[in-house]
Amino acid sequence: MQFEVDFIVALQSVASEGLTAFFEIISLLGSYLGFVLLFITLYFLQRKLSYVFGICFLGGVAFNYVLKHLIGRPRPYLSHPEIINLTQTMGESMPSSHALCVIVISIFLCYFVFKTTKNIWGRSCAVAGCAVLSILTFISRLYLGLHYLTDIFVGVIIGVVISFLGIFWIEKRSLICGKPKR
Repeated sequence: MQFEVDFIVALQSVASEGLTAFFEIISLLGSYLGFVLLFITLYFLQRKLSYVFGICFLGGVAFNYVLKHLIGRPRPYLSHPEIINLTQTMGESMPSSHALCVIVISIFLCYFVFKTTKNIWGRSCAVAGCAVLSILTFISRLYLGLHYLTDIFVGVIIGVVISFLGIFWIEKRSLICGKPKR
């Protein structure tokens, strides 16, 4: 859709080396680096949760990889000469694996915080921090010329579904094992 192209072009109109470096770092935090950091943290604090998080994250990435190849949508910079490729990447555009990843990271981090603390400030900071990281990750993928808005939207939906399935499994398992819910 043309409005998606126009949106990317508008974002790229303020492009600079510093902004590009910033968004490349955000893209890392919103994907594999964020996964590694949260997985290690959860591993030491809530080992079973870390395993479910790992399965959801890696399973989501694998599912996303298959969908990318089935859909085969080219990156925006390949289809529209007015969009600049501001970073190195491979593969197809739809759905956005970074959107999926940052959503899984955010949902599991917030779930962990809500299960382990009643502190409203701690909970609020977790939600706000995850929201900011997610939004910046989405903007980074558009700014870098790698995704359309619809790619991000589909990645978010997949991430939410996978995360909620994992959390549902955790909750059901704790009931079956007779462990009290916190």
